[in-house]
Formats: sequence, C-alpha cells, structure tokens
Amino acid sequence: MDETRETLPPAPAPERKRWRSLGTPVAIAAAIALALLAWQWMDTRARLELLQQQVAQRLGESDAATREVKGRAKEVQDSLQALGNRLAVQEARIAESQGQQAALEALYQDLSRSRDEWVLAEVEQALNIAQQQLQLAGNVQAALIALQSAEARLAGFERPQLLPLRKSIARDIERLKALPMADISAMGLALENLIERIDTLPLAFEHSPPKPAEKARKAQAAAKPVAAASAPVEAAAPPWYEQLLGDFWHEVRGLIRIERLDRPDPALLSPSQTVFLRENLRLRLLSARLALLQRDGRVFREDTKQAAAWMERYFDVSDRDVAMRLTDLRKAQGAKLAVELPNLNETLAALRNARLAGVR
Repeated sequence: MDETRETLPPAPAPERKRWRSLGTPVAIAAAIALALLAWQWMDTRARLELLQQQVAQRLGESDAATREVKGRAKEVQDSLQALGNRLAVQEARIAESQGQQAALEALYQDLSRSRDEWVLAEVEQALNIAQQQLQLAGNVQAALIALQSAEARLAGFERPQLLPLRKSIARDIERLKALPMADISAMGLALENLIERIDTLPLAFEHSPPKPAEKARKAQAAAKPVAAASAPVEAAAPPWYEQLLGDFWHEVRGLIRIERLDRPDPALLSPSQTVFLRENLRLRLLSARLALLQRDGRVFREDTKQAAAWMERYFDVSDRDVAMRLTDLRKAQGAKLAVELPNLNETLAALRNARLAGVR
C-alpha cells in the first residue's frame, strides 16, 4: 500500500489547468463589467451635463420669469397705488356727498313741517307787525290790515284748537274799527305839501286889485263868446254909440271899489322879514307834523292854529292855493289824535297756547 501511494501522480497539475480554464471568462466578464461601468459613468456624466444644462436653462428661464414677475409686480403695485389714490378721492367724494345728504335731510326736515305750523308762523308775524304799528307808530290802519290778513290766513283751517285765536283776532279787529280814527296819513301829506309850497304862496301886501280898464276888457272877452253863441250869424255889429256908452259905464264902475274894514291892512314886510316869516311858518308846520306822528294833540292844535293865524294875516287869502291850504289847517285843528290804542296781548297769548297745543 505504501508503494501504491508512492506511485500515485501529484494532484496539483489538474487544478492549474482548471484555473487557467476559468481565468479567461472571468477576465472577459471583468472587462465587460469595466466597460459597462465606463459606459455607465460616461452616460451618467452626459446625463449630469445635460441635467446641468437643463438646470442652467431653467435657472435662466426662472431668472427671466422672476424679472418679468418683478416688472409685473411693480406694475401691479403702481396700479394698486393709483387705485388707492382713486379710492381716497372716492372716499372724499362719498364723505362730501354724505355731508350734502345730511344737509339736504336737515333742510328737508325744516321744509317738511306741517302746514299748520307754517300758518301759525305767518299769523305770528302778522300779529307782531300789528303790535309794532300800534305801540311804536300808532298806525291803526296798518295794524287793522295786518290783523285782517291774519284772519284771512286762518279762515281756511277748520281746527278746534284755532277757535280761541280766531275769536281774539276778531275782537281786536272790532275794537280797532270802533276807534275814532283820524286820517293821519292824509293830514301828514297835507302838511308836507304846504311845507313844500311855502315859498310860492303869495303874501297879502303883494296883491293889487285889477285896473278898471283891465276888468272891462276881461268882462267883454267873457261876454263875447256868449253873445256869439246866442246871436245869429247874420247879426251886424252894434252901432258906435252903444260901444261908447258901454265903455263909459265900465269906466264908471271901475271908479268904485269895495273893501273889508273888519281887518287891518296887510303889513308891509321887507325881503328879510319875508324870509323869516316863511321860515318860521315852515318850522311851525314841521313841529305840527312831528306832533302828529307822536299823537300829541295839544301841540298839534297849537302849531296849526298859529300857522293858520299867520297865513290869514300875512298871506293873500283870496288866492286859491292859500285858501285851500288854510282850509286844510282849519280842518286839522279839530282832529282827535290822543286816542288810547288797545294792545294785542290776549291775541298773542292765544297764539302761544295754540303753538303749545301742537296743532296737527
């Protein structure tokens, strides 16, 4: 057995062959793997480069988009700022319109008061006017007109609350109508006309009677139209002796003059005295007009009496204008100015009660 063992061939030789037979495929496989790895690396690198290019392109596009977005954002911001300005303007206009609307509403509320309140306001104004005319000016006619207008304004309103007021106004109207009223305005106008015409009124010593010849001519001139109208057209002129007798008779009548002896002759006044006379008469008349406005009957009668006496003594009473003014003065002397005028306190109290009652 030992010999057999010593004769056996060594074993390693087949194993080398086997390893050599196996080394070639492995190398091929390794080469293939290396080629694949190289190809994979190159492909990956190409892809990375492509990816980098795409990323760079995308980044460039994103930068452009970002810039565009920034431009649009700026435009939007500008638009927002413009819209904000417009909104501020609109808010200011809205605030102004609201203020105007509030003012219009207040005005509408003032104008939308009831008709009865407006009527009471008009009646109150008329009553105040009547009270002022009675207390300040003493003008009964103006006060009566104001009361009648107030009564007419209330006539169209059938309200039970207004009956006391209407009754009070009617009583005041009756009291004013029952007063012995003097025509103050007419007397004042007559005094004003006399004051304006003082300088044109003729004085008594300036008057001279007409001459007889002039009177005869006037009488003949007045008789000729009557004779011409009554006599036929064919009548001839009177003979010369009748004309001579007529002229003689007129001359004889002119020699006789009738004058009044119950009054002295008019005083002769110098020009300066004439000026003083007219100015004193004017002052008297102005004082009389002031007393008329103040309802001072005593002073008014004294001034008109003195003015009438001066006119009778120094002015030509035969003149038509002087006679007319003298007649007005004599009529004014008998006027009653001191009349106790009523007040309207009851009517005003009735008006206040009607306002407090709240007529609707």
